[in-house]
Amino acid sequence: MQTIYLETSVICHLTDPPSNNPITRACQQLTQLWWHTRCDPQYLFVSDYVHNEIHASDPLRVAQRIGAIQHIARHPSHPGMESARELLISGGGLNAKARRAAEHITCATLSNSEILLTWDCANIANANKLRLLRMLMNDGIYTLPELVTPFELMENSYETLWRRDSLGYLYSRN
Repeated sequence: MQTIYLETSVICHLTDPPSNNPITRACQQLTQLWWHTRCDPQYLFVSDYVHNEIHASDPLRVAQRIGAIQHIARHPSHPGMESARELLISGGGLNAKARRAAEHITCATLSNSEILLTWDCANIANANKLRLLRMLMNDGIYTLPELVTPFELMENSYETLWRRDSLGYLYSRN
């Protein structure tokens, strides 16, 4: 199992009430499905950045969000995080408004996480930024984790479990 750094947006999608936006609601449902069927808490971790963002958010939702991650390991700050975060911004990987995204990427990288799980597709899980982010963070000691959404960690069982035989009958490959 791979180590997964949980970015704040995943926790919000997990715990917030259903959104009126159908796309956001689908992402919430997918996050909850992943959480209840695929995630293994012993391989998850969050950072002080996640806790700080949660405590600075909507007071009505803080308790639920903190409750969801109370048993998840919390990685402390790393001495090189300030300079690595600034490198992501000044190096052009992220703009100055994406400071929180830079904090999460830096924390996941310097903590040797294999996956950074997020719903921030504008700044983090963005294929257009991936190449430059890798160049900036991969220094021979640290490697940028895979930047993915919960959708990418789900398995499409309807595609892998059922096939038609030569007569057209459906059967399970298991």
